[in-house]
Amino acid sequence: MDRLLKIGFEVAGHWRWEEGVDRIQPEIIKHARQINILYAFVCDGAVMYVGKTVQTLARRMSGYSRPVPAQITNMRVNEKIRAVMQAGQAVDILALPDSGLMHYGVFHLNLAAALEDDIIRQLDPLWNGGRKESALLEANDALATAEAVQKTPPNFDIVIGPTYRNQGFFNVPARAQKLFGSDSEKVEIDLSEEMPTILGTINRRCNRGNNPRIMGGVALQRWIQANFNEGEAMQVEIISPISIRLRVPSRIDPGG
Repeated sequence: MDRLLKIGFEVAGHWRWEEGVDRIQPEIIKHARQINILYAFVCDGAVMYVGKTVQTLARRMSGYSRPVPAQITNMRVNEKIRAVMQAGQAVDILALPDSGLMHYGVFHLNLAAALEDDIIRQLDPLWNGGRKESALLEANDALATAEAVQKTPPNFDIVIGPTYRNQGFFNVPARAQKLFGSDSEKVEIDLSEEMPTILGTINRRCNRGNNPRIMGGVALQRWIQANFNEGEAMQVEIISPISIRLRVPSRIDPGG
């Protein structure tokens, strides 16, 4: 662990046990929305797993929290984390973000991609296994994730009514309810480039069928009031079960 800290890794969070649903959940305090990031799982100072992702750190961690059977790496690492936590040990999440400043000539040098192989070679983390196996499993995970996204479109529209506009929340339609986290989980809400990301809460107790309500509080209320009249549609883009982006139709690029 010390060798990782010396090259710039920071403690980005930890894993916690979610009571009542028998599931592990990442508690991320730093770099949640960073992409091109190298991360490590550490137990009692020992580096157990090292990986990289082009997704946000929050989205990648949600894959380990809620793996599907086709995602072999996610399933395997999820079982490892659960076993360690059931034994009473903590699992920390370390992260090294790519600053975007490193170049080789005119080409950007991806720090995570450049370091991952050698860190794994030198530290030989217990949960990584062989590199050929790890690369194959990660490729299978990416394919399974892509197929899941194709089967379940991650966007939907919400018509703004007086309650949503005045109270700073909205209900998720039934067709998208399985794409969100569990009751009382925190959810990142990305409003726009002009405003910082706010933190909301998923509430599954107030609607029939446990359909989630996204509670954004005063910050979301003010943003909705500033951007929408009653009857206008707000687009919701699901980034991960605990991260969404809200968009004003006039700001959506029709070209993609």
